[in-house]
Amino acid sequence: MPGSVPAEVQGLVGRIVIEIINPIIGVIFAAALVYFLWGLLMFILNAGNEAKRGEYKQHMLWGLIGLVVMLSAYALIEIGLRTFGVQNSDMPQGLPIRL
Repeated sequence: MPGSVPAEVQGLVGRIVIEIINPIIGVIFAAALVYFLWGLLMFILNAGNEAKRGEYKQHMLWGLIGLVVMLSAYALIEIGLRTFGVQNSDMPQGLPIRL
């Protein structure tokens, strides 16, 4: 069948995503979340110092940007896998999404 991906390639790509890429994305996502929360905590603790608040606003902004980038990377990988018919057993299937 033209356009289909052989089962061996699907299995290899699926394992690479599950064993390597997903954990890397998870670790970077967690680091971005910690960076954002640290910026938020320091922003609150330095309520009286405008210079410090501005600095920690930047930390929060970069933490949010990191979260969005990692979520986007994860979504793009899943879209690519599903487009080529590669099964990623690490992702829940059939989630009810209502628009």
